Amino acid sequence: MKKRLRKKMSKEWEWFAVKVLYECKISGNPSPEKIDENYLNIDHKTFEETILLVKAPSNDQAYEIGEIEAIKNEVVYLNQYDEKVEWKFVELIDCFNLLDEKLKTGTELYSRYLVVPKEIPNEKVISHYYPETVHDEEVDYNLSNKD
Repeated sequence: MKKRLRKKMSKEWEWFAVKVLYECKISGNPSPEKIDENYLNIDHKTFEETILLVKAPSNDQAYEIGEIEAIKNEVVYLNQYDEKVEWKFVELIDCFNLLDEKLKTGTELYSRYLVVPKEIPNEKVISHYYPETVHDEEVDYNLSNKD
């Protein structure tokens, strides 16, 4: 009887979206015979922001499970130029409780608020926070309205 009562009193597990940051590290020398017109000698860092779906009984435990899963997702491989490519877990960025009871089309998996001064135009917000979407103009890394 106590076992059944304890089970009913325990909190139901819920779905969480856990935002994770990975860094890509490329090392080694490329094979000279494999270098082609697509080879880039990259002088910048590459990061990947991804969102993992996690089921947990609490926000804190979702963070813990998310970190375990993120580390499991680290990969190492050789690229087409025989360089070593490592995708390494950097940090858990955020955890978002999914409020929908069942996952289905249209379920909100993640959201965040962007708080910016009222006078900043939408185009500048997009350029600043989502530079990958800007094609025709220069990316604006400074989110102020001073020109």
